[in-house]
Amino acid sequence: MTNNLSSKGNLDLRKWIEEIREFGLLKEVSGADWDLEIGVVTELNAKRQKHTLLFDEIKDYPKGFRLLTGALLDAKRVASTLGFPHDVNNLQLVRQFKQKIVDTNLHVEDYQPRFVENPLFLENVRKGNDVNVKIFPAPRWHEHDGGKYVGTADFLITKDPNSGAVHVGVYRLMVHNSRELGVHLDTGHNARLDMQKHHELGRECPVAISLGHHPFMFAIAGMEVPFGISKYSYAGAILGKPYSVCKGPVTELPIPADSEVVLEGYITNELRKEGPFGEFMGYYAGGEFNNPVIRVEAAYYRNNPIILGTAPGRPPYDYSYYRCPMRAAVIWDILDKAGIKNVTGVWCHEEGYSRAFSVISLKQAYAGHARQAGYVACQSRPGVFGGRFVVVVDDDIDPSNLQDVTWAMCSRCDPKSGIEIIRDSWGTPLDPLIERTPDMGIEECTSSRAIIFACKPFSRLYHNTFPKVVESSPEIREKFAQKWKNILW
Repeated sequence: MTNNLSSKGNLDLRKWIEEIREFGLLKEVSGADWDLEIGVVTELNAKRQKHTLLFDEIKDYPKGFRLLTGALLDAKRVASTLGFPHDVNNLQLVRQFKQKIVDTNLHVEDYQPRFVENPLFLENVRKGNDVNVKIFPAPRWHEHDGGKYVGTADFLITKDPNSGAVHVGVYRLMVHNSRELGVHLDTGHNARLDMQKHHELGRECPVAISLGHHPFMFAIAGMEVPFGISKYSYAGAILGKPYSVCKGPVTELPIPADSEVVLEGYITNELRKEGPFGEFMGYYAGGEFNNPVIRVEAAYYRNNPIILGTAPGRPPYDYSYYRCPMRAAVIWDILDKAGIKNVTGVWCHEEGYSRAFSVISLKQAYAGHARQAGYVACQSRPGVFGGRFVVVVDDDIDPSNLQDVTWAMCSRCDPKSGIEIIRDSWGTPLDPLIERTPDMGIEECTSSRAIIFACKPFSRLYHNTFPKVVESSPEIREKFAQKWKNILW
């Protein structure tokens, strides 16, 4: 990842942007309106040209305060961000990240974050009544959103008051006024649990927020890592060097040294209307929430700061791709650790917003092998939240190819015996199928999961009695493809 590192070894968003420019994938957009225009352009770009977009001279905002979208729209940009070779396909990227996970899990304790002083985001400091978060670009991303959202590709840093564990996660942030933000903390997520523990102790919950940063940490912040492992240490292990942080002047929380814009403050005991917001499932599910309020005590930012932003919605959307290979790699690693042998590929499909439609391919070794894999993947931490369907296919099926997967489902799955339903699984109020009542807590939300076994019946596979596939052998295909390449290519 040397192209993205500053001379001090820290990640550098601006160097990353120049690398994307060299790829020919960067477009600069001047003069866009924060009200819908940025959101619509970001939405259309994700479905069409898939450029990385750098917005400047945004209407009603200070000149030089910029906003970046489309950071992780394809395999090349994700691979570059993670420090992998650029020319990879979907499954190659999954395998590379899975191997990195294996190496990371073995050595993660060797990569505690490195504390540094005088980060560049301290070029500008505002505290107390001088804080005004309204100077930072906060689009109304979708036409039915309930407000302006400064945090969509941000991440929050909180700490468990009992164990001292530091947690990093991505949560949406709506602007209430110059010093207050509304935050949606979904059930079971670490920031919500940390907040509840602080409140039970009778105090407000310290929080630090990074609004602009290298996409690497955004990618790590938005994924599931093994329980008990710091995402900062995890990030360092993937980088191959300790991740650089600095101590927050107000909260003393560890803040990424590469951040462009940082806020510090407290999650108060107050609840206030937040939303609606067009979310990752593609719906305005849940509507308005009575959500926690963050009181901002300090704001820090670089000269000419860059904020990361994104517009979720109906897939494909601005960040729907990057979580597909990363979540697939994590699920594959969990299958390995559970002793599920012969897995040949995993993919989480963008059409299912990387959560709702996961496919596992494997070479069946025994009766029940496919079911074992399906159940483990379905109820694993990265597979269960926001999940809907897990499909298990044979090793001759490319799990990332929807045509292959659909054919296997139609020809190898008998609905009578090939579909299992798991009821009352972990749910989210963002699910459009959950009907919330006024007194329903978000912790009460549940939904069902389906596991589809689209594999050849093992007994027929074992006895070699399942019909042959109507397809030429690779050798014959190659022979005639070369002979007639002027026609076929």
